[in-house]
Amino acid sequence: MVNAIPQIYEQFSSWIKLDVNRDRAITNRKILSVAVWCLILPIFLTLIAFLNRKFFQFNIDRYTDDIIFFPPLVYVLISLWPTLRDLPRVFKKGGFVALVEDSQREVEWREKTSLQMNADLRFGKNEWTLVSFHLKHELDRMRDQNKYMTILTGAVLFLMFQFLDLGGNSDMVRAVGAQAMVRGWVEQFAQWSYQFFSLLLFTALFYLSGTQYRRNLLRYLVCVDRIIAGLDS
Repeated sequence: MVNAIPQIYEQFSSWIKLDVNRDRAITNRKILSVAVWCLILPIFLTLIAFLNRKFFQFNIDRYTDDIIFFPPLVYVLISLWPTLRDLPRVFKKGGFVALVEDSQREVEWREKTSLQMNADLRFGKNEWTLVSFHLKHELDRMRDQNKYMTILTGAVLFLMFQFLDLGGNSDMVRAVGAQAMVRGWVEQFAQWSYQFFSLLLFTALFYLSGTQYRRNLLRYLVCVDRIIAGLDS
């Protein structure tokens, strides 16, 4: 049984990979749409405007900016249309009702995913309990690792800001010692605040990007617990 535990968890991990890849295919299509509407089409229209100015000289210079920014604007409106369409409903029912409806959709996803997972893997209660045990410890490991990596990233960025001397004057570059560093941070408060904000922003983005993977994996843990609860009943 001990030798079979890694194989059981590997089957579970493979199922998650397949399920994530299906969602990733949808995400890749969205990224492709963004690239086409917001990058490729504006570049193509810019090239047409340049060729017109170079060879044809049609009187469209006053509309060039509008033509170039028209595809991104259309894409933004198309992307935001579901949100804009639901705004009257949100204001009418209130934010709490919208939150409850989002929770209902999440429950529907859990039930659907749990049924599909249980039908595909066909584990028993003991196997699902082992998967839940190892998945919980894996989530704890990811949480601790994300904290340590965030602290390390903050320290590295702090040292980079110091050695790059962003905005520092030549006197501070030649100054040596901790007192000179403290004096420079006090005298150059604007630069200090810029460095602090940049450091805070980068570390926050790094931490949030790390927690995103953990949240996605946590959803599948809920599905595993749902399957175990269904087997107990």
